[in-house]
Amino acid sequence: MKIGIYCTNNLIYPVPSGTIYANMSVAGNLADELTEIGHDVTFFAPEGTQTKANLESFGMKPFSDQSVQKEFAQENGSYHYENLMLIKTMNYMVEHGFDLLHCHTRPYSIIEFAPLVPNLTTVITIHDPITARAYDTLHKYNQFQNLHFVSLSISQRTPQPKVQWAGNVYNGIDTSAWNFSKNPGQYLLYVGRIIPEKGVDTAIQVALKTGLPLKIAGTLYDGMEEFFDTKIRPFLGNTIEYLGGVSPTELSDLYEHAIALINPIRWEEPFGLVMIEAMASGTPVISTNNGSVSEIVIHGKTGFIANDPENIDEISGFVNRISEINRNNCRDHVVNNFSRKAMAQNYVNLYSKIQI
Repeated sequence: MKIGIYCTNNLIYPVPSGTIYANMSVAGNLADELTEIGHDVTFFAPEGTQTKANLESFGMKPFSDQSVQKEFAQENGSYHYENLMLIKTMNYMVEHGFDLLHCHTRPYSIIEFAPLVPNLTTVITIHDPITARAYDTLHKYNQFQNLHFVSLSISQRTPQPKVQWAGNVYNGIDTSAWNFSKNPGQYLLYVGRIIPEKGVDTAIQVALKTGLPLKIAGTLYDGMEEFFDTKIRPFLGNTIEYLGGVSPTELSDLYEHAIALINPIRWEEPFGLVMIEAMASGTPVISTNNGSVSEIVIHGKTGFIANDPENIDEISGFVNRISEINRNNCRDHVVNNFSRKAMAQNYVNLYSKIQI
């Protein structure tokens, strides 16, 4: 099968150290794995991308390059830059006889282009929550037969029941990139963006209540300075450590030696790569019953699921029970269900079902 994969030209793949962008990580992993199992794959991504697939950049540098930012300095310049590559991608695929385009970009960047090329099967994996009112019109695009929407979890679909989903495919990771350890260290871990929805402030309070050290890895985004200064900075010290954005190697080491990943989310998480990354390292996940969590974490076997992200006592109680979890079960769960190989095979099955 001749497949084109597109996500963004804002970032290279693998994404730079300290940067979190799950869409691009998943798209790059999928391109590599599909290539390894014998498909003819072209990854449309900016110069500097490293991939096992054929790379087509159209000579476009990542948006992070200063020359690109200067040229596209207007509001939403990065979106316009992405759309330019998307248009080039679609023209290229038509000219070269591709079977299928698989997009991991924002859905409204592609759904208004793809119906103009009705003979090109277009798969759109939606990586974001679809709770915003902007998604209320998504089901209107059911009428275009070459468009096929894919969810990352069944829970992600809830806000838009009228959308006709082609399938559900859980994200997968390269499990060999995450070192497994049966013997954890002596600290709790939080990994993710430093925003209220992700619950880093709750993780701090859990660490203080249990008396365990906490390491925090994640990027502080613009506009979150007040949240950081009021909910995080006052607690930083000998036992609560903020590491900022970290490299993949550093992150693997953090997961490997953590007692547990504390993931007390307050939002409808569509998937949550950090959970499977932690479990691949043998580290149990303690999260809250929002979004995809119950589809990823097996309560009492690969971690614990709390009912309330504000209930520090409940979450802390699960920390005190973490010895009940066999770290081998965590690793096996990811290898069997959330590996790069499993994800690619599930997509191949979907491609075969919907190809026009």
